[in-house]
Amino acid sequence: MSVGGVLIAILQQVMDGVFLGLFYAIVASGLALIFGVMDIINFAHGDLVMISAYFVWLISTYLNIDPLLSMLLVLPVLFVLGLAIQKGLINPVLGKEPLIQIAVTVGLGFVLQNIALGYFKAEPRGYPNPVFSEGLSIGPFVIYESKVLSAAISVLVLFLLDQFLSRTKLGLAMRAVTDDRSSAMLMGINVGRVYMLTFAIGMVLVGIASGLWMEMGQVWPYLGTSFSLVSWVAVALAGLGSIRGLVVSAVIIGIAESMGSLISPSVKMAVVYLIFFFILWFKPRGFFAKR
Repeated sequence: MSVGGVLIAILQQVMDGVFLGLFYAIVASGLALIFGVMDIINFAHGDLVMISAYFVWLISTYLNIDPLLSMLLVLPVLFVLGLAIQKGLINPVLGKEPLIQIAVTVGLGFVLQNIALGYFKAEPRGYPNPVFSEGLSIGPFVIYESKVLSAAISVLVLFLLDQFLSRTKLGLAMRAVTDDRSSAMLMGINVGRVYMLTFAIGMVLVGIASGLWMEMGQVWPYLGTSFSLVSWVAVALAGLGSIRGLVVSAVIIGIAESMGSLISPSVKMAVVYLIFFFILWFKPRGFFAKR
């Protein structure tokens, strides 16, 4: 391959990596919100994205509508499901030992995986005819509509989330609980209500991520494992305290993964983790940590 061809291939991968990173930012946003406000280690996060993706696929298949439309139907269900999970599973272990929290959330993840395996089997499922599936050629580069749309929606949702946390009464209450739970309670904030709504909003973000994914790819029972790992890496790199920081760290991960695939698809995640270890060596609290 000529030098020009190598340069074009690298630029293509960087561009794809940015699109992928913006999608990873929306995947990790629900985890970051729940972890930041509730201080709960939710190892079931990726599996919640996975089972939500199955919901989107089911609705798209039975109603023969695009996954993005199915996503809009799934979001209210996930909001209510988030309230139920927080009330029934998460609330009893808040403030407990980390190992207890890990056991509960890991157990929830295994339950969701086995439900998916039992009902859908191991065969990947995807909607065959998404509306935004074409590739656009711009000079030597190829840009897929689904990736561009996913990136645009991710940016919009993350901007709205940032504004929600900065400008609304509930968002400011979440930030107060994040900074100091005891002081927030003394100020009259209903911490229990904040926790329930935080988990429910986190589930809505999970639903958005699942809808975007089904516009681009397929779902299978173990999809959640990779999403969980990428989400935790993104949150750790960003540090708690900034949506913008989460976007930057997720884009770094996306570019690293995309560039790693140039070497070999089997080592692309190894490149991500090597960069992760290198950055945390110098910035152990992440890029943008406020606490």
